[in-house]
Amino acid sequence: MGTAVNTVISPDARRDQVSPTSKFEWISQVAFATLANTYSIQAGTAALFSWSELVGATPYALTAGVSDADMTIALDPAGPAVSGAILQIGEEILEVLDPVSGGSEYQVIRGAFGSTAAAHDSGAPIFHLERSVTVMPFARGFFGTPASVTYRHSVFLPDVRVGAAEVYVSNSFGNGVVTKSSFGEGLRTLSGGQIGVQVEGYLAIQDNAAPAVVIDETHGARDISAVVREAPDGGAIEITLRLDAVEYCTLTIADGETQSNVVDGFGLAALVSGAHVNLDITAVPGAANTLPGRDLTVTIRL
Repeated sequence: MGTAVNTVISPDARRDQVSPTSKFEWISQVAFATLANTYSIQAGTAALFSWSELVGATPYALTAGVSDADMTIALDPAGPAVSGAILQIGEEILEVLDPVSGGSEYQVIRGAFGSTAAAHDSGAPIFHLERSVTVMPFARGFFGTPASVTYRHSVFLPDVRVGAAEVYVSNSFGNGVVTKSSFGEGLRTLSGGQIGVQVEGYLAIQDNAAPAVVIDETHGARDISAVVREAPDGGAIEITLRLDAVEYCTLTIADGETQSNVVDGFGLAALVSGAHVNLDITAVPGAANTLPGRDLTVTIRL
């Protein structure tokens, strides 16, 4: 067909958005440099390359630093990629040309999908992205109409981080040019909602300071933070969240503050259905003429 297509993943799926429909990716703004040969377009095909957040942290990492020009990367443990597989390291997308040495090294194309090749340190995590395909049907003559300007196609894809996408459209002449895009560190779809754990009254050092919260359905966490109604005076409040018996994250509310640090949920273990979220208060101001803080709420956004 010879007509290029540009696509954009809508901001509804970005990690800095809160939306009840955030578990969907929106494919929108399908546009052409010229409307020639677009009347007979009947379908578009989009492939999204993503990492499932329900897997938790990736076990694969660089065993040695690489420059922006290196075409071979070494990883540990040996990876499962085959020729054509798509990887992500930081904001860079890489395409595997050939796995060698039993998968402990990959020969790669750097800066794929319009990303920028960059230097990466030893130990940088390597994400093997999974490919999912969706087909977008179009009525003949759709492009160039007012409806095409506001077109959006939803893809149900909860709890993943989309690193790259490619799209092409098809008309009576065949398939068009494939357009590829990358999305920096990725677009997190999440699942929406939140979990709250509360401790009423003045705080004290205490394990299991609130009743455990039972996870009803497996989710990835967007972020975790804590607030108190009355700030501590004379020291910090330190909080540990546990998933069953395993430490999940720690939060600190500084002296005189009511808001804790915010822990990014990407890379943390999935909140597995049936698991218990437990809250321990591990430190509060306890000397004379101090206040420990009052009415604690810990929020896990999903």
